[in-house]
Amino acid sequence: MDTPALIVLITGVAAVLAASIVVARARRLRADDRRAPAPRPGLIEDDPVTAAPRGLTPGMVDALLNGETTSRDVLITLIDLAQRGFLGITALARPDRPAHDWVLTRTARPAGGEGLHGFEHFLLDQLFVGPDEPITLSSVVTSTERALPRARRQLHDDAMDRGWFQHGSTRTDRWGRAGGVVIVVGLVLAVLGVIRVMATSHWSVVVGPVLIAVAGLELASLGRLLGRRTDEGASTRDELLAYQRHLDSMGPERVLVEDAPAVLRDSLGYALAFGGAERLGRVIEQVVDRAERWGRAVDLDLGWFRTPGGERPVGAFVVAVTGFVDAGARLADERGGEF
Repeated sequence: MDTPALIVLITGVAAVLAASIVVARARRLRADDRRAPAPRPGLIEDDPVTAAPRGLTPGMVDALLNGETTSRDVLITLIDLAQRGFLGITALARPDRPAHDWVLTRTARPAGGEGLHGFEHFLLDQLFVGPDEPITLSSVVTSTERALPRARRQLHDDAMDRGWFQHGSTRTDRWGRAGGVVIVVGLVLAVLGVIRVMATSHWSVVVGPVLIAVAGLELASLGRLLGRRTDEGASTRDELLAYQRHLDSMGPERVLVEDAPAVLRDSLGYALAFGGAERLGRVIEQVVDRAERWGRAVDLDLGWFRTPGGERPVGAFVVAVTGFVDAGARLADERGGEF
């Protein structure tokens, strides 16, 4: 390897190392950004947050915390709409599997005047012809009309329009431009290297340019990692993370029997978004078991999601609801990560 090729190789290695360090730091900052500030000794703490931020739906959690939305967020929105009385969901049984598909039915409850967001109206209007026209989850995910990916984009746009992030910030654009310049330099050097390979058959001269281009890609990715929140976005994020801590710390001893239905109704969608739905189900199940030992019946109003075999303990019920979301997201992934 001659001196110019060696210099390019060393430059490429150094560029990749430097870019990797910067990206790793950005990822660490982003992870820290998802953690609410730790309590400071000697200060009076605010009252505990026991509800999600006003106006934020379970489907918006990813948008607020990560600045992006996924197919899972749309499926959680369907669960949230069903809980609020706009849909009914029924699991279909098959001998070799407990549930291989789900039927979604629009209820007669009108959507107008209910304070629904635009993406929620879109889902109800685009997926269902009327109350007597049920559809299956698999047919919706695989539909050529692509109503769900359009709903996902609208969910993202609605969330971004709430003013949580500073769009087109100088900091974000700067990293994107710098990464683009480095990529172009790497590609130019790679083309020159290929020309030399044709004359010398020494492929090692291409390694340095490829490393430089990789470093450019890493730098360009910082534009997404370093998207800046507004003051409103940071405040809403802190409130949401405080609510997550409340759900994570909630035990059966902290839930009154008469409050159990409301706690499950108000928290299930967010617990699905946080990944703690099954824990919530176990907590509520213990509350219900405690009430039954006292001779008190608890109506959790779970008729919006019906499973084979009839009524189940609430823990198993929540597992079935989680299965609906997981199966839909898995089917979306099989189609390349999109509905």
